[in-house]
Amino acid sequence: MGQNMLKTVFTCMLFLILAISPAISLAQDMPTGKWWRYPRMAEKLNLSGKEIRGLNEQFLETRRKLIGLKSRVERERFELENLLENETLNEAAVMDQFKRVEKERVNLATERFLFLIQVRKILGFERFQKLKTVYEISRRQKIRRNMERSGPTP
Repeated sequence: MGQNMLKTVFTCMLFLILAISPAISLAQDMPTGKWWRYPRMAEKLNLSGKEIRGLNEQFLETRRKLIGLKSRVERERFELENLLENETLNEAAVMDQFKRVEKERVNLATERFLFLIQVRKILGFERFQKLKTVYEISRRQKIRRNMERSGPTP
């Protein structure tokens, strides 16, 4: 791979990372899975049956979309690997394929973020903030427990 090609690839990657990093960061501060089905969490957030059903529906709809989007990312990655493994390198084709991979990755991240927006709409501002706080406290406690189990590092 030529030096110009590497610069172009790294520039594209950096741009995409910077463009989607705020959304990724926020999404990482939120619980994953069906957290609303845990009785303690539902109680802490005072979730109604209607809200739980809404969260379930959004989760299923999003999950179906994510399955398809993940397979598209993998398919495009596979095609990129094939292009890179050719004996002769077609830089233009590699860059086009790289852009397709990154476009699919952005689509995947966007769909995850859209679910987060739906959760925010269902919970409202105050309970959404409470969810973030409860999750952060839980995450810190889990890290602390894991550190205590592993003992002191040499």
